[in-house]
Amino acid sequence: MKSKKSLLGILILAAIVSIGLLVFANPFKSNTQIFTESLRVLVSKSGDLTQNYQEEVGKWNMKKLDNLTMITITDRYLTQFEELENEAKALNVPNEYENIRDSFVSSVESEASSYDHFKNYLISGNKAEDQLSNDKLSLAFKQELVYADFLSKNR
Repeated sequence: MKSKKSLLGILILAAIVSIGLLVFANPFKSNTQIFTESLRVLVSKSGDLTQNYQEEVGKWNMKKLDNLTMITITDRYLTQFEELENEAKALNVPNEYENIRDSFVSSVESEASSYDHFKNYLISGNKAEDQLSNDKLSLAFKQELVYADFLSKNR
């Protein structure tokens, strides 16, 4: 009787460990799959951040926000973009995909730089800062195409 209980206990324990390994540490995922999933999470965060900031810019364009309020909002978003950039830099990347991660980091950096120049424009009224802001946003989009292409090929 004891040996049957011991055997049953061992079998149950083995089943629990096996299920746990399958659920929590899927050994069948490749480094590419893990990287791709991690990058998708960061891209989603970036998209949400961009959309939310652009909604604030829309309010400013409609004169619902003044320059001082928009400057404060921009500072808050710049901090969030910096956090996202740091998270991306810390991403574990297979060597052959470092350029993909780097394109994401560069895109986030360019977008943040765009918003910083926009803030400078709000402070100074200098149209050159506004143009730099637009240029940096265009650069961010070009860099986005690199990792977007990778993600579309790795579904």
